[in-house]
Formats: sequence, structure tokens, C-alpha cells
Amino acid sequence: MAHRPSSTKLFSHPLAYARHLHGLTQQELARLLAEHLRGSGHRQKVARWESGEAEPSMAAQVALAEIFHVPDERLSVLLWPSWLPMGELFHVEGVWSRENCHSLLDASGDLMLDRRGFVTLATGSAAILVQEWRSVGHTVPEFLDGTSEDIALGFEGRLPWLRDLEDIHGGGRVRKFVDLELQALSELLRQTGHGGAGGRRIFRLIADLCRIAGWASADTGYLAAAERYFVLGLRAARAGGDRLSGANLLKCMSLLLAEASRPQDALLLARSAVDATADAPPRVRAMLAVRQARVHAVLGERDACERLLGRAETAMAEAEADGQPCPDWALYFDAAEYAAQVAACHLALGHFTVSDQWLERTTRLQPASRQRDGITYRLWRAENAVRLGEVERACAHLTEAVPAIKNGFSTRNSTRFTQVRRLLHPYRGLPQVRDLDARAVSLLA
Repeated sequence: MAHRPSSTKLFSHPLAYARHLHGLTQQELARLLAEHLRGSGHRQKVARWESGEAEPSMAAQVALAEIFHVPDERLSVLLWPSWLPMGELFHVEGVWSRENCHSLLDASGDLMLDRRGFVTLATGSAAILVQEWRSVGHTVPEFLDGTSEDIALGFEGRLPWLRDLEDIHGGGRVRKFVDLELQALSELLRQTGHGGAGGRRIFRLIADLCRIAGWASADTGYLAAAERYFVLGLRAARAGGDRLSGANLLKCMSLLLAEASRPQDALLLARSAVDATADAPPRVRAMLAVRQARVHAVLGERDACERLLGRAETAMAEAEADGQPCPDWALYFDAAEYAAQVAACHLALGHFTVSDQWLERTTRLQPASRQRDGITYRLWRAENAVRLGEVERACAHLTEAVPAIKNGFSTRNSTRFTQVRRLLHPYRGLPQVRDLDARAVSLLA
């Protein structure tokens, strides 16, 4: 019998969510598959399907569709796993007004209960987002205007702390804090109204908080909630007239979609962000150009990637030289983060030696306080090493990352660690790989 998903379990794959909606364990689903396919050994297959290691055969997909009561037309039109029951899909249609944004903000508390660890943005919604984004004029806000109410300034004062908490430690420690701030701002909007300079300032605060909430959700694996926070933030940025913040949110959502194997949608959002900010401060232009370059890299489009990296290099040099003011959220994109994002592009292109050289630069420049990112970049270096056949160096990077992953709050880094360990499987007989596995089992159990 179908039932509502647990309020604590993360469903990292649509199959896990569909199975849970139908009240099935992996073993029970395997038994039903065996009945349909007249075979055995399906439990291990179900586990591999849910981990993303493998995809079911067409015959297995037909059997799954029958078990989950999915119409034949849906199975024939959509690819795996998009045809599975995913719960409510995310549509972005509707009036993009301040009142509508406030209504969505009121309902955002439910996002803390959304345990789906996969993207649910409906087909075509990325194009609608871009269309809505382009349909209204935006102005660059005055970063230090003094028109806000005193109480709004109190919220602004807490933003740096929340940014640092998420940037340094990861999303696990910040989601609830940001959710409380958003609900308090919703009540403040009710008291002060949507119009005027005060209302615009509150909407800009909401946009910034939604970006933090989105990254915190993505970092802890709650991707369905992350995409909703990002789109709510985009609506709030529009309501507040903050073009740069909106472009930053498009950039964030672009990475989310790229990592969810939807690179064309990701490219549409990243390109829109770049096109909308030609007159932005150079640090912002560099940040957005690198993100578009990274999507081109994921698509294997080397020339386009390198052109965008060239633009980013020019903009970054300009930013470092003239000290032009920029939004507070862009200050994180310093020389260390720039080098890391260039490294990510080369990693996606298969330029592993070049990627590692950029990551060495990141390691030299990065503040020690950025613990989560330090782990991420060490894991990227481990992947570069494996791809280059340097097993001992890869094991050294992974071994150093284990304690930090155990004590951290980043599901994304835990997933990256597992993925790189899988790359070492062909070398599992080597002493250093066996030692790494023993340490990982001991510390991460």
C-alpha cells in the first residue's frame, strides 16, 4: 500500500522514492521483478540502479512500470529514470509578481520536509525561467543604500555569518537557520508591505537567503528543495530589482542541473546569466563566465569552454587590479576560488594534469577556514591522480580527506569520495588501496 515518504530519510534516486511510495523494500521489489522476469539476483541490481551505478534493461524497465502502474505512453516517451513516479514535479509557470513571490515564501517552510535527492524541474521549465528573467528590466541595486527599515538591517547583519557557516562547514549546519530567517522575513513583508524601497530591500535579502538555503540543501543532498529555493530566490531578486543577485541564482541552478545530467538546461541558464550582466563588476563577470565555461566542459565543447575561460581571466585580472565594488556574495570568488573553478573545467574536459596544476594553485591561495571546499578540491586532485594512473598519490589524497568527511556535514563530498574510491576498484589488490579501504571502513562506518 502506498504511503507518504518518511520525514527523515533522503531518497537519492527516483527509484528509491517510487519504491518507498509503494511501500516496498529493495528485497520486496526484487521479488516482484523476479516474478515478472522469471529470474533471480535482482536485489543487487536494484541497489545498483538506485546508486546510479547501472541502468535497468528495457525488459526490467517494462516490469518496473507495471509494478508502479506507470502508463505505457510515459515509459515510451521519457528516458530512465524520468518516467518513474517522482512526486510533484517542479513547474515555474505563474504570475511573477511580488504578491505571488510572497505567497511562495509563505509556503517555503515545507521545503524542509522534501526528502527527494534528485532534480524535479519539469521539462521546458528552464526556458520559462529564462523568458521570465528577460521579460522585465532590472537595475543594479545600490549595495549600501540606507532606505531599509532598521529591522531589515538586523537581518542583513546576520547574512555574513550565515554565508560563512555554509561556506566553511557545509549545508548540514545552516539549513534550519536560513529557513527561520526566511519565515521571519515573510512576516516582516506582511507588516511593511511589498512596495517602496523597504520592500525592495527585503526581497533582496530573501534572494540572498534563498541562495544560501539552496546551496545548503544541495550540499546535504536535498536537490528537489535546492531547486525550489533557487527559483524562489530568482523571483525575489526580480521583485527587489536586483539583476546581479538573480544572475547569481541562475548560475547556482545551472550547476545543480549540470550535475543532475541536464547540461543543455544548465547551459541555457548559465548563458542567460552571462548575457544579462555585461555591465556588472568584473568579479561578477568572471564568476559567471567560469560557470558557463564549466557547462561547456561537461558537454565536451572545448573551444567554447576555453573562450569563456579567456573572458573570465580578463575579468578577474581587472577585478584584482581596480578593486571595483561588488556585491558581498561575490567576494567569495577570489583568486583561490577562480583557480578551483578553472580546474573543474579542465577536469571535465579530461585535462587531468592541467586541472591538478590549477588545484595546486588553489591549495596555496585558499584560506584554511574553507574546510568543506578544501575537501572538495582534495577529492578532485584524487580523481586527477587516478585518471593519470598515479594510484599512490590518489590514495594519499583520499586518506587525508577521510577524517574531514567523517566530521563534516557535506553529502556532496561524501558522494564524491565514494565515486573516486570506485575508480580505484581495478587497483584493489594494491597495498595502498587495501589500506585506504580499511581506513575508510573504520572511520566512516
